Order: sequence, then C-alpha cells, then structure tokens
Amino acid sequence: MEQQDQSMKEEGRLTLVLALATLIAAFGSSFQYGYNVAAVNSPALLMQQFYNETYYSRTGEFIEDFPLTLLWSVTVSMFPFGGFIGSLLVGPLVNKFGRKGALLFNNIFSIVPAILMGCSKVAKSFELIIISRLLVGICAGLSSNVVPMYLGELAPKNLRGALGVVPQLFITVGILVAQIFGLRNLLANVDGEFRTSRDHPHPFTTTLGPLLVFQSYHHRTGLADWSLLTGWMSLGGPCCPESTQ
Repeated sequence: MEQQDQSMKEEGRLTLVLALATLIAAFGSSFQYGYNVAAVNSPALLMQQFYNETYYSRTGEFIEDFPLTLLWSVTVSMFPFGGFIGSLLVGPLVNKFGRKGALLFNNIFSIVPAILMGCSKVAKSFELIIISRLLVGICAGLSSNVVPMYLGELAPKNLRGALGVVPQLFITVGILVAQIFGLRNLLANVDGEFRTSRDHPHPFTTTLGPLLVFQSYHHRTGLADWSLLTGWMSLGGPCCPESTQ
C-alpha cells in the first residue's frame, strides 16, 4: 500500500520533459495569440502611412480617409476572423494528427505570416500584411483550443489545474510584451529602433534587435512580430511527448 502511494506521488511530479513541453506549447502558440492581439495598436498611424505610400506608388494618388480607415479596419479584423476559421479547424486536425501533431501543423500558420510580413516592404504590398493577419489569426484560433487540450491530457491529475492556466498566462504575457515594445522609444517608430532620446537610436539595437524580434514591417514601424521566433521554438514540439489521446 505504501509502495502504491509512493508510486502515485512520483507520477504526479513536474518532470523536466513535462516542463519543457508546457513551455514550448505555451510560448510557441499561446504567446503569439496575446502578442498579435495587442501588437497592431501602437504602429497604426505608421502602418496607415505605409498603406498610403504604397497606393500612391501604384496609382499616383493617395487613399482618401474613409477608404484608408476601412482598409486598416479590415487588416485588424482579419485576426479575429482567422481565429474563427482556426477554431473550426481544431476538430478535424486533432482527429487526424493528434494533439501534438495539430500543434506542429499550426507552425505553418506561424512562420509563413511572419515571412510574408517581413517581405511586405520589399514587395510594396500591404495585401501581404492583411493575408498575414488572417493566417496568424488561424494560428491563434488553433492554439487557443489545442494547447489547453494537449496540456490537460499530458499533465498528471494533480497538476492539471496548474498547467491548465499556463496558456492563459502566456497570452497575457504576450499582450504585455506587445504593449512594452509598442512604446515610441522602443520599436513603435519609423526606424523600429530602441531610442534613448528623440533623435538617437540605442547603439545596441543593430546587434540585439534581430536576435530579439523578427519585425513584421520591413522598414520597421514597430509592429514587432515574434511569430517567426516562437514558431521556430515550437518546432521543438517533436521532442515533446504525445498526449494520451
């Protein structure tokens, strides 16, 4: 009897593999959900300026205020619309690939939009940003359903409650990071550089910036996108254990 109780206690411990699986699943998916919810707010004016400049380079005319506002509204609304589509894909993907397989498949909707956003300036196409917002919304819709399901089935019974709140925690952390990076002295400026004053960029920006942030807007308006970083991190998912389902 005592050996059985001791065995149950050992099964309920937070092992290194379980901790890493939780971190990879939450940071690689839930963090992006929160980050992309808030990252679009601060650089709105700069992004609209890019839309206007792109349209002018094509037609020789600027977009009027109402169509510009409507276009930006479509850009912002693509994220929740993508989330709706992603939530509808949860059942088929989970049944076909399993919990871990669905998260690995979800990396497509994380890395591809990050690359598209990064190429938007070079391609002079704001349509890439709109499409990217849709794809990263699908990523958020999938992760918000699959990650809690995966962790709930992976964790022992006595740790399910603790690990079950980790995805929500990383969503709020993602929102916090987006708000911090959205400050004008950090990345929400035309140069996308950390500034110690109004006119002088921080000297470490050039070396540290690429390591910290994959910036979604190539001429760097501060809409810093962690999708590529977190997407590559979530590729560690194959090393994670499969859930019980």
